[in-house]
Amino acid sequence: MMMSPTCCFQSLFFTLLIVVQNRLTNGEAVISVCGTEEMCVTEKLCIDSDDSGRGLIGIRIARICGIGLVCCDREQLESWNATLTKSVGTTQRNSQTVNTTTTTEEPSGYESCGLNMECVPRKLCQDNVINDDGHFIVNPRIGETPCRRALDRCCAIDQQDAILKAPANESSYLSALGSFKYQGCGWSNPKGLIPDQDNYEYATDVSLFAEFPWMVALITGRNQYVCGGTLIHPQLVLTSAHNIKNHTVHTLVARAGEWDLNSLDEPHEHQARRIKQIIPHEEFDPEAFFNDIALVVLDEPVEIKPHIQPLCLPPPETPALLADLRKGQCYATGWGSRLPGSDRNERLLKRIDLPVVSRAECQAQLRVTRLGRRFRLRPSFICAGGIEGKDTCKGDGGSPLFCTLPGQSDRYQLAGIVSWGIECAKEDVPAVYANVPFLRTWIDEKVKSLGLKIDGP
Repeated sequence: MMMSPTCCFQSLFFTLLIVVQNRLTNGEAVISVCGTEEMCVTEKLCIDSDDSGRGLIGIRIARICGIGLVCCDREQLESWNATLTKSVGTTQRNSQTVNTTTTTEEPSGYESCGLNMECVPRKLCQDNVINDDGHFIVNPRIGETPCRRALDRCCAIDQQDAILKAPANESSYLSALGSFKYQGCGWSNPKGLIPDQDNYEYATDVSLFAEFPWMVALITGRNQYVCGGTLIHPQLVLTSAHNIKNHTVHTLVARAGEWDLNSLDEPHEHQARRIKQIIPHEEFDPEAFFNDIALVVLDEPVEIKPHIQPLCLPPPETPALLADLRKGQCYATGWGSRLPGSDRNERLLKRIDLPVVSRAECQAQLRVTRLGRRFRLRPSFICAGGIEGKDTCKGDGGSPLFCTLPGQSDRYQLAGIVSWGIECAKEDVPAVYANVPFLRTWIDEKVKSLGLKIDGP
């Protein structure tokens, strides 16, 4: 008895779901149940007498259930099923016109990205010509089909063969690792640390590997992304209190040197550390998000490397410091969603250039939003952004906002921690961050109580 095509497609769809679920169970991917706190609910109106925005502000936390995964509804799954069914049907029709031959060659282990094309590490996709200083000559023969791994390139198979037969030369990146000397906090790697540079152009809002070496990913023990953080000492990470309020030292792991959340193939591997202690601010308000800061103490210090280095802390808040921040080049980084209204996290670390906004200007701009004309911006907040199309968004919570030190172009100090916002990437609506200069005294007290010392710039 023959099965109908529709039945076959449905069977394939549910078989794939079972395979995915099995892989998630076996630890190959990650999943979590979308809790009550992650469900979309109708927002409550602000109590007339409340000027804090309590109940109306949107925290920068995404409803995610794993790396690259979100809580999906049935309609989305059915839509994907329809797309899969159409794709399978097209493949079956196309296969009737393709001549196939039997081969006994061993599989290469690389992902196919076209006819005689495979996704391979970029160093394998270059001409058999090597400079005297060890740099490979870049070859433009790179396919347009994207590869799942950020550092892989779609390359002609015959091109790989030529490189594999070429004499081995040490990468300039590996040479740099051997000669690395730590120069102090806050130094970025403005050109990144991509080995054997091939002039690949990333999107302008994507950071290069290790460009900002203080970025930390806080994840669960099951490898589920929770939020971002900032390395300020080999054993200390700053993050937002609201992102980790429901976590303990037993449920979190800090990962330094991270860049691509979906890959373990970065040029130099990350360092994971268990958590020894979580210290949230004693006066953190979980509804209004005042003092939205927490100090995470690692059980062992990370080893300082070119791609893992702490960020400088700013001095306590003064008018002169705030003026320096507004004049500096500032960036926010994170793995949150790129588009407003999206819950899908980015796999590669984002880089968003944003201006710091004065307290008076920020309060005035937020008062014309749903917060109302009586909204008062508390001193534990600092604002940045308000530019159309540029902003931190859902999933960026806990990540840093940092600005150049006065008179320096590639050295930075921490200005804020992603906390909350009304809209993402909307003109004249800045995002709100925990004010690190204002909270510097609290940080110093906690660090001193731990018997540690933070080096300054």
